[in-house]
Amino acid sequence: MALVVPIEFSRNCEYLANSSPDGTLKLWDTDTGALKQEYTPSSHLSATCTCLSWGPLRHAAETPRKKKKKKARLSSAVSNLDLIAMGTTSGSILLYSVVKGDLQTQMEDGHTSTVNCVCWHTDHDTLYSCSSDQHIVEWSLSSGKVKHKWKADRSSVNSICLCPREQCLLSAGRTIKLWDLHRKEVLRTFTGHSTEVFRLLFIPVIPQASSEEGSSPLESVLDTYFVSAAVSDRLINVWQIQRSTKNKNSLVAFSLPDEPVLMDILTPIDKEQVILLAVVTKPGQLVIFEHILNGTCKKPLQPTVTIQIAMQGGRDDVPRPIAVLGAHFCADREHSILICHGNFLKPTFEKIPYNSSEPDVCLIREDPTRSALKMDTSVTKIKTPETSKEVTVLAPGHMAPSGPSQSGERAKRRRRRKTSTNELSMEDRLHAISIDKSTKTSSAHPPKADTLALLLGQGLQSNDKKILNNVLQHTNETIIRNTVRRLPVPVIIPLVQELSRRMHGHAQSGHTLVKWVKMVLTVHTSYLMTFPEIIDTLSTLYQMMDARVTVLSRLSRLQGKLDLMLSQITAQSQEEDAVSNQQPMLVYQDESSDEDVMMTELVMSHSESEDNWEDLSDMEVQDEGEESSNSRHSDSEDQID
Repeated sequence: MALVVPIEFSRNCEYLANSSPDGTLKLWDTDTGALKQEYTPSSHLSATCTCLSWGPLRHAAETPRKKKKKKARLSSAVSNLDLIAMGTTSGSILLYSVVKGDLQTQMEDGHTSTVNCVCWHTDHDTLYSCSSDQHIVEWSLSSGKVKHKWKADRSSVNSICLCPREQCLLSAGRTIKLWDLHRKEVLRTFTGHSTEVFRLLFIPVIPQASSEEGSSPLESVLDTYFVSAAVSDRLINVWQIQRSTKNKNSLVAFSLPDEPVLMDILTPIDKEQVILLAVVTKPGQLVIFEHILNGTCKKPLQPTVTIQIAMQGGRDDVPRPIAVLGAHFCADREHSILICHGNFLKPTFEKIPYNSSEPDVCLIREDPTRSALKMDTSVTKIKTPETSKEVTVLAPGHMAPSGPSQSGERAKRRRRRKTSTNELSMEDRLHAISIDKSTKTSSAHPPKADTLALLLGQGLQSNDKKILNNVLQHTNETIIRNTVRRLPVPVIIPLVQELSRRMHGHAQSGHTLVKWVKMVLTVHTSYLMTFPEIIDTLSTLYQMMDARVTVLSRLSRLQGKLDLMLSQITAQSQEEDAVSNQQPMLVYQDESSDEDVMMTELVMSHSESEDNWEDLSDMEVQDEGEESSNSRHSDSEDQID
């Protein structure tokens, strides 16, 4: 995977080569900071440069090596030209000669897509390249044609690296593979990164066990180490090539504050010496790690030294950081670091001695975009007129475009504040005093309040409990999703820690907080995987949830029994109420019944008999009265006689 701006130091730290976005190659002198050479390819707009690689050094001052005459002539010719290999987006490779100051050759018909990485073979007439077309190509430098071409991965091949004895080759895409260059076979496979690997770097320590001539390709790289970095991954892994294939995990992991961009390793003499790894991060910081490769480390290692560069701020100006563009270890006793910082229009080079006793280093430097012209008045007799200090003198060497200054922004603000209606045109004045407001856009939508990202971020940064309580009590999934998605990256880890702390509190609030935890883990999973420190927080949260879930089976069984009993009681009461309130399904009434007629006749006859009895009793009373009166009359007559 190509960098945004391809950049690489020469092996002797004499030059820095970089390619601008328009495809122009620039060579800078690291001692003076001057632009030495500039080359613009003919197809620089259609086929821009995607990767750079310096050729092998000249061997004039070195002891001669035992090799064949033809190979010796080719190697010396390549090294004497000081070639730079440039991969392009069209699939071609350009070889630029620093000695000639022009293009040496152009190699084509090898790749059909973007060239992502190139590497040199120091002893042979060979150049290797990988591309997004899933292939690795072995080139012949003398003829400029393809020697071998093979498919290396199912997806894009982003980086390649030659092993120390140059009998094997490492390639990286989704996985890292170790290739036998003679048979073009895979010897080992390494997996451990969640994203695509974009950079491979060997730690050039040749083990003594593999120093014998005639050893196999695998034996020549046993017990060697290499470093890998992946896209959007804040971990750099160190791997060891072992004879056994059981252990496929990395030995050491280096933790970074941000994504890596460039890496460089100080070559150790032997295994017992401390290795130094310099990494330039995406925001422009330089972090350095120290480590001795003597075994496996469980936890990721933190940086030993962090270097930042900033401008000197005045009373009104706020200090701003200066980005580090590249770093390279120098081959001296002090382990100096050559740093390139500023911008690529006018980069600044500086050598800094390495000191591990200072973990945080901040260098105060001048802004290169605002540097004024410095003239040596002792050499010339020309007297320059005195001018005001506010005047800025421009010269051809200082015509680099500068960013907007804060003083200029303040002046613009003052001008905006001083604007009055006197400066408005007649049309603007009439529009301002117009009563008809129909020209206003009626299609303006009301602002949406479906996110609380800003409020949540302020609460996490200030640790305001009131704000956090108001935000985290929301249960609407839309608001939670939008809030989590729009959160800035620096507050994601504090949010996870705050949610974990609240989940350990009262169990009643867990129902609401679980929705937040689920959404954070769903949206920001890839980012959280780059934080090894978050494992402790999530493990305690998992243990708490596991402890609470263990009672769930018992509670569910108890709930089932209670539901069964309550359902039976409810059903029984409903049946009793239904029986008591049940109405007859059919009511039958017969109006003309014989039994009723007989009953009425009996009642009537009974009533008549009772009347007759009453009449008879009255007649008997009358008869008895008459008889008593007759007897009294007869008695009276007898007395008279």
